[in-house]
Amino acid sequence: MRRDIAIDGPSGSGKTSVGLGVAAELGLMLVDSGLLYRVFTAAYAEQFPSDRCLRSDRLLDILERCISYEPGGTVLFGGRVLQLSLHDPRVDSLVSPVSAVPQVRAAVNRELRRIALLQDVVMVGRDIGTTVLPKALLKVFITADPDVRARRRVAQLERQGRPVDYGAVLTNIKERDAIDSCREDSPLRCTEEHVKLDNSADGSDGVVQAILAEYRRRLEHAV
Repeated sequence: MRRDIAIDGPSGSGKTSVGLGVAAELGLMLVDSGLLYRVFTAAYAEQFPSDRCLRSDRLLDILERCISYEPGGTVLFGGRVLQLSLHDPRVDSLVSPVSAVPQVRAAVNRELRRIALLQDVVMVGRDIGTTVLPKALLKVFITADPDVRARRRVAQLERQGRPVDYGAVLTNIKERDAIDSCREDSPLRCTEEHVKLDNSADGSDGVVQAILAEYRRRLEHAV
């Protein structure tokens, strides 16, 4: 029986922090699918630094290189760690259009499913419960107000020494929501199978505890 937890939600909703808390409590591996998409995007940005918009034809050579998700969350591209930060502004601006390319999604999903075949996981993303792990024991959809999500992102970047404009971050988040929700291949969506939880309030412990309680309840009733 599969005992995976699939956590979906938009950018900045805090789903990764929630996933970390859940995985730590249960002793399961956390898999952040967004890192894999960011690796492909960073590889593109490294190879074509002058591109401000995605040229899909240039992704073909990049997709020929293998990616691997290592224990601890390090993602290798062609056997190496990329020099460009996965949270570089160039990556932020391109990651949603890169993620919408079907060939990219297929490559990422192959790696995600490979990991899940080896062990039960807490997997975080945007289409985990709908596409990657459709038989997960528990599917959760994390939401948060866009303003809250933007403030969290600004605070994160400032801690990294990269001050940014709040308005620009909010605009980027709304654009990413539109791309992620409207793409033809595996869009971001909350289904009837998802447990929907709002993570707008500061701190995610309440959301973590709600997930743990529901997960343990399902384990008790699993056949």
